[in-house]
Amino acid sequence: MENNRKYRMDQDTFSEAAIGTFIRAVLDGQVKPHLMSAEPPEDWDTRPVKVLVGKTFEQVAFDETKNVFVKFYAPWCSHCQAMAAAWEELGQRYKDHEDIVIAELDSTANELENITISGFPTLHYFPAGPGRKVDVETFSKFLENGGTLPEEPPAVSEAPYTQGPGTPPTTPG
Repeated sequence: MENNRKYRMDQDTFSEAAIGTFIRAVLDGQVKPHLMSAEPPEDWDTRPVKVLVGKTFEQVAFDETKNVFVKFYAPWCSHCQAMAAAWEELGQRYKDHEDIVIAELDSTANELENITISGFPTLHYFPAGPGRKVDVETFSKFLENGGTLPEEPPAVSEAPYTQGPGTPPTTPG
């Protein structure tokens, strides 16, 4: 229960046995948490900054064909309010890029199963590609490369070894 998730018991009558069964099912991971989600605005995906809600988050953030940058915010947060103009400008800058999505999610009205937000604003980057793994190594390389994600190492070439002009013959190794 340390993740502060809520679970809804879908029953009209409550008995000691029913409550015990429900609690065991929650603790065994057999019951999904009850997650709050606002309804998506009609124009959620036509704006430069896409407006995500709990119901649309996974379809957008986990699209393996897109690099998705999400700001999780609270409307009352002064830091989020101060950042809003820059986030809109970022969305405007990348609005015509098919493979880049700038998005935001109001974390006071939406909850996600696998992402816990504990401060505002929180930024999450979901890179394109299978697996979408972002770990400490990837973050370190991102910082060391001046804010660009590292490329995957090239596959070992099957091409024959060639030598440049005037170079003594050697073997690769």
